[in-house]
Amino acid sequence: MQVETPLRRKGNILVKMEALQPGSSHKARASRHIIRQAIANGDLSPGGPRRILEKSGGNLGVGLAFEAAQHGIGVDLVIGLSFSRIKRALCERYGARVIHDDLLRAGMSPKEVVLKLVEEQPERYFFTDQFSNQANLAAHLVETGPEIAAQIRPLLQKDQPLILVLGAGTGASFQGIATVLKRAFDNVSCQLVMPEGCDLATNSFCDHPLEGFAVGVRPPFLDLALVDGIHQIDGASARAGQASMATEIGFLPGMTSGANYACADRLAASHPDALILTLAYDSGEAYLPCGCPAAPIDSKEPAHA
Repeated sequence: MQVETPLRRKGNILVKMEALQPGSSHKARASRHIIRQAIANGDLSPGGPRRILEKSGGNLGVGLAFEAAQHGIGVDLVIGLSFSRIKRALCERYGARVIHDDLLRAGMSPKEVVLKLVEEQPERYFFTDQFSNQANLAAHLVETGPEIAAQIRPLLQKDQPLILVLGAGTGASFQGIATVLKRAFDNVSCQLVMPEGCDLATNSFCDHPLEGFAVGVRPPFLDLALVDGIHQIDGASARAGQASMATEIGFLPGMTSGANYACADRLAASHPDALILTLAYDSGEAYLPCGCPAAPIDSKEPAHA
């Protein structure tokens, strides 16, 4: 289901409301492209026995669950134990199964669990592999980027600078949107948001609260040549950005979107003549500490079934 999301504006800041996608995140676009490409390639079949397998902290898992359900395809997810319990529960409510917490508790990483399952049961699983699947990038090159360019064109004054402010996990959304905007407009600057303590130039990563940014590997789709500046944001600033977006545009985003907004707010103040563009990836409600507990793991069938 392709949905065109609106822009919301506060002063010279524009927020692309990707949280209004099906499944409530920007990962809906990647999920749709990944699954439809897999069907076209014969890797998956509607109503078939082969299941999707992915390691996801939540948003991609929900997106895959929703899109797969449209084709009668099952989804199994391996989600790190530290990720939002509400996101885990949402994945299950959308129809996915969250599997193998037992192996994670025993010390295996989500990647190791996924590779083990693919090796042992290749006929059962199709690993969507968002970190190397080109359909992830294509979603933003052919869909998100052009959609944003069309929405911005009537708002951008002649010779007005446009500043894109985004973080990166796989780097697909940053790369796709930045590529399209730099082709469409003459004066575009692309600014990368990074968690404090992480550095892509040296491949240095640390623990941080911005789920989805700087996930421990260099973003595979991100060409650093497109990046015109890097801004480090700490957890307190990201939470302040969440609060600012809530009070200023009427939407409480997740932490990474709060980090985007905090950075956009700084740039808006120092570049009052520019138009500042950022994304609200998802909603903040799923990260609140008062949410529901995760549903029982593997309640439908044994994990090794």
